[in-house]
Amino acid sequence: MRYLSYSLMFLFLAPCMQGPAQIAPQQLFGDIRLRIDTSMYSWKENQIEVADAQYLWFEYRQDDPVVELQVFPKYWGLDGISLAPGDGYEPLDTFRLVNGEYYRAKLQLRNITQTEFLTLTIQARLRYQEALYNYELGLFPVTKTRAYLPDGPEELFIGEEKVIPLESDNPQNIKAPENWTSGLPVNYRFSRKDGRIRLHLLPNEVGTQVVSFSLSLRKPFLNEKGQPVYQAPTVTDTFVVKPAKLAFLGIDRREVSYDQSAAREEVEIELKYHPMLEMRKTYRLEAREEPGGALAAEIFTRNVLGNGRVLCWLRIYAYHRRSDGNLYIKDGDKAVFITNFDIIPRTEVQKVSLRREGQDWQESHQVFPGERIEVKVEGLSLHRADLRFDGLVQVQKDSVVSSDREVAFSGVVPVNIGQKNIRIYNGTEQVGPVLRVKEYERPRPFDFVSLRYGNDSVLLKDAEFLIFFEGTLNDITIQFHNNRIDQGRLHGQQELEIDIQVLEKGKNLLDQREIRNLVACPGPASPRFASYPEEGCRQTDIRVNEYLRKKTFELDPWTTIRLTVRHKPEKYGRAALSKTVEFVLFRKSSFDIDVSFPAGLVVKKLREPGFGNLGGISMAMIAQFSFYREKNIAKEKPYKFGFGFLAFDAFNFSDSNDNRDVGIVGLASLYPIPTKERSRLSFPLYAGGGYFLSESKWFLLFGPGIRVRL
Repeated sequence: MRYLSYSLMFLFLAPCMQGPAQIAPQQLFGDIRLRIDTSMYSWKENQIEVADAQYLWFEYRQDDPVVELQVFPKYWGLDGISLAPGDGYEPLDTFRLVNGEYYRAKLQLRNITQTEFLTLTIQARLRYQEALYNYELGLFPVTKTRAYLPDGPEELFIGEEKVIPLESDNPQNIKAPENWTSGLPVNYRFSRKDGRIRLHLLPNEVGTQVVSFSLSLRKPFLNEKGQPVYQAPTVTDTFVVKPAKLAFLGIDRREVSYDQSAAREEVEIELKYHPMLEMRKTYRLEAREEPGGALAAEIFTRNVLGNGRVLCWLRIYAYHRRSDGNLYIKDGDKAVFITNFDIIPRTEVQKVSLRREGQDWQESHQVFPGERIEVKVEGLSLHRADLRFDGLVQVQKDSVVSSDREVAFSGVVPVNIGQKNIRIYNGTEQVGPVLRVKEYERPRPFDFVSLRYGNDSVLLKDAEFLIFFEGTLNDITIQFHNNRIDQGRLHGQQELEIDIQVLEKGKNLLDQREIRNLVACPGPASPRFASYPEEGCRQTDIRVNEYLRKKTFELDPWTTIRLTVRHKPEKYGRAALSKTVEFVLFRKSSFDIDVSFPAGLVVKKLREPGFGNLGGISMAMIAQFSFYREKNIAKEKPYKFGFGFLAFDAFNFSDSNDNRDVGIVGLASLYPIPTKERSRLSFPLYAGGGYFLSESKWFLLFGPGIRVRL
């Protein structure tokens, strides 16, 4: 019965004991809830499928709301959860377990309208493993966005552009097209100013005209069927279009460029024909109907074309915007016609700024291979510019940051880009400064440097501080694995310095060498290999013996060879890395001649009764072996073994002394009291045996002694 119970328990727990990759989120969590304002949204009840993926939808009103996340655990092995940092949100506190039922934490969502693919990463700690289980909870924000025109009668005049602010409770959520419509009784376009959307109207037909449009949304709302809708409700309004107060003469251009610094030039235009328009005559263009207005341009009529238009020369003297009002065509000071077009500055790039992920805009022109950057171009008349970046890929224009004074793009610098400069073109004309492609100068951890000594080799990154080597060390070789420098991530050329120091047993400096201006270049496996200069790159290994006066194989035991490899501090600053490794010439034992003065030895002669005699001060000359502790520099173990001669009771010169004799002995000495390395005096305990030469007897001995080190 007990075996059956254990079997049933194993079958019940087996599915839960699988690895984290086999656990579905539904096994870990019973429910996940999101509280925003006074509404609660549940993982179970508020799911929506978009593009074959499941999301938790919620409705928001503010762009940066503070929300509460509640996670209900279900899996028995769940031992706590946390929220990983990510884009679009910021954790405000940690998860706390409430009444043993659910975990609760607060976080703040950031710029919901502009953030794409908002995802919360929930990290679960499981009892049976160290690795965290990461679950990405996809959020699908929805919001109701209203857009309408203000109430009130509006009159439009033929040829006169009218600007009306568009009212909206969330203008950032509206995608407003900036291009003019064509072929409508009233053409229109949109623009943004001071965070608001403006509607530009340009009537073409007299009478009551209906203007109707629908705008796209960045974040949708849900219809009655629970489906996301990315189109705002249609906005419709009626306008009364009246004839122009003066005859309106349209031209074949909407805008003309004017460069104040350039020489005056004549632009050929076509003006709508009117019977009262005289040929071979110059007309003034001013921005106001009354006499005395500032001269904006001049029109010189040349001849009538067959298409019912007049070919003219246009000379420009000042800037003008259609939204500022009409231009009056004057014969002297008298207004005879009206027209309208934009007189704008010639397209000019004045400033280029870059922004990298997690940073602010910087007026910099340096880019690095493989990085994604945002480029902001500032200047004049940029709305009509066709800007291209020679060498940048995956270029996308930011529709939010787009006006006649600035435009923004995002793009990727190819990893294998061959050119050193990325030029900016407006059509075929180069404009503005160039973006210079600079190679990375990042210090790489020392996994591309290895140390070879004897028959062993170790990566410098993994090397221990102390490396003990027994025997003769022929050489130490520093090898560079150039193909690893740009492996996984670009780092660029590595500028290094190496210090070599040789220290004797007492830590006195025997030799010192410095290797400066050492450059290790990425190898052929690097995608940037062709872009790195070959001059100055180290191509061969570094052998330490080439720099030492006394070679490694000539050094005494317990000599230390200290190698320090570091990145050049003045090149990398605080990011510079440094690693020191010490090679210690290790030996397990040593042999020396030791003279000591045992006193109070108990000597037991074999085949004699009793416990033996207690002797006076003796003298021993022993050839002995000392043994050293592992992983310690010249630290002897507290015992020695040796063979030699013992002058027993040698300093007792009384006539009745029968114990004095000389013997051949084998001794083991124990040093119970630790002594300093340079101490001349120590107090060992002796144990051993031997053969007295005078008495021809074997003996055993034990007792203390005084060891004097010469």
